[in-house]
Amino acid sequence: MRPGTLFVAVPSVGGDALSGGYDYLPQVLAAGAAGVVLQAGTPPPGIPSVYVDDARGSLADLSAAFFGHPSRELQLFAITGTDGKTTSTYILEQVLASAGFCTGLLGTVETKIGEERLANADRMTTPESLDVQRLLRRMVDAGVTHVALEASSHALALDRLRACSVAAAALTNITADHIEFHGSWEVYFQTKLRLFTELAAGRPAILNRDLDVFARVAACVKGPILSYGFDPRSHLRAEIITPHPRTTVCRFHSEGREALVRVPIPGRFNVSNALAAAGVALAAGVDLDRVADAITHATPPPGRMQPVASDAPLKIVIDNAHTPNPVHPTPAASHASPGGARLLGVVGAAGNRDRYKRPELARIARAHADFFFITNEDPFDEDPDEIMDQIASGVPAEEEGKRYLRVTDRGDAIRLAIDQARPGDVVAILGKGHERSIAVGSRKQPWSDVEAAHRALELKR
Repeated sequence: MRPGTLFVAVPSVGGDALSGGYDYLPQVLAAGAAGVVLQAGTPPPGIPSVYVDDARGSLADLSAAFFGHPSRELQLFAITGTDGKTTSTYILEQVLASAGFCTGLLGTVETKIGEERLANADRMTTPESLDVQRLLRRMVDAGVTHVALEASSHALALDRLRACSVAAAALTNITADHIEFHGSWEVYFQTKLRLFTELAAGRPAILNRDLDVFARVAACVKGPILSYGFDPRSHLRAEIITPHPRTTVCRFHSEGREALVRVPIPGRFNVSNALAAAGVALAAGVDLDRVADAITHATPPPGRMQPVASDAPLKIVIDNAHTPNPVHPTPAASHASPGGARLLGVVGAAGNRDRYKRPELARIARAHADFFFITNEDPFDEDPDEIMDQIASGVPAEEEGKRYLRVTDRGDAIRLAIDQARPGDVVAILGKGHERSIAVGSRKQPWSDVEAAHRALELKR
C-alpha cells in the first residue's frame, strides 16, 4: 500500500463492521493512507474518514470509478449457474475469438487478456470487485472488446460485479451449492437471480429451457429471452446424433436453421454447456454456422472430462465434478468401453462447505462405479477423515472393502484405482480438475491430479 491511498475497510464475510478490513487500520495508518471508507458504526480511526452503510458495495463503486468504468467500453457476457460456468465461458471466448473479436476471459481456470493468459492461483471463480475492475481496465487497454466472465453466487452476493455493465447474461443450471454460505436453497436461487434482475432493460438473457425453474427466472427478466436446451420449445435446440467417448456429435436448430456440431467434450450436460455459449454468441451477433464451426474446433478447459494421455490399455479421466449434479453423469459419460469394462472412481468433498451433499456423492458413485475410493480433497479447517466418514455414510458400511475403500492420502487413492484397473477399464478422478493445490487450513500444498495419475501409471508399468 502506498502513501496517499484510500483504504476501504470491508467487513469479513459473516462478521461485523469491526472485523475484516477494520483489523488492518493500524497498518493502513502506518503506511500513510490518505483516508478510509468505513462501515457505519465503527469508531473513528484518526484520519479523514467516510462512513457508508455498505462498505463492500462502496468498494465496487469506487473501484469502477477509479478505473474509469471499463465495462462500459466492453461487451461483457456473464454466465452463472451451479455447474457448467467454466466450460460455457471457455467455449464462448473461443467462439467470439473465431468471429474476429479481441477477447478476454475471467474465470475459475484463468484470466485471458488478449493473447496474455494468467493462471487463477486464488481459486476464486470471480475476483473481488477491485480486481475485476483492474482486470477489465487492462483488457480495454489491450484492445479487448468482448469478455466472457464466470459469475459465481459468492460474487453476486458480495457485490463483486456491482457497477459492471453486462451486455448479456446466461444461466446454465441451478441445483444446490454453497448452502453453508447462503443459508438455504431459496437464498442461493435468489442470489443467482440477481444477475438477471439487475440486468439492464433491453439486454438479453440466455436461459436453459430444460430447467424446472425456467419460468421463475424468465419472469424476472426485463429484456429479451433466448432459451436453449433439448426442449422442443427452445429458441436454440440441440439434437444429439452420436455420443462418443470424447465428443458428442449433435445438430443445433435455431430459427429455422440448423448446423452440425461436434461438441469437443463428452456428455449430454456438456452439450447443454455448449448451447449456453452458442446462445450468448448468437445474441452477440455471431452467425450460427460460425458458432457451430468454432465449437467443433474449440479446446475444452483443463480438468473438465480431461483424458490423461497414456499408452496404458485403460482410460483415465480427470474432472472437476464436485456437486451431485455433474458427478452423476460424469462417470456414466466416461464409462464408454465395451466388453464388460469396469468404472473405478475417486471421489472426495471439500471442507468448510455443504455437508449435506457428502453422503449423496457416495450414493451416486455407488450407483455408477464398479468400485470407488473415498479420499481427501481440500479439507481446509476440517479433519479429512471426518469428511470421508460423512461421505461414506451414504452407502452401506458392510460394503466397505467390497464396493469402496476410504483412503486418506489422495495420491494413494489415485494409485490404488489405477493399479486395480484392468485393460479397457475407466478410472474417473473427480473433484479437483485443473487445480494445482490442496487447501489445508490457510495453506495451499502443491498438487495435481494429472501428475498423480502419471506417477501411478509409472508404478503400474
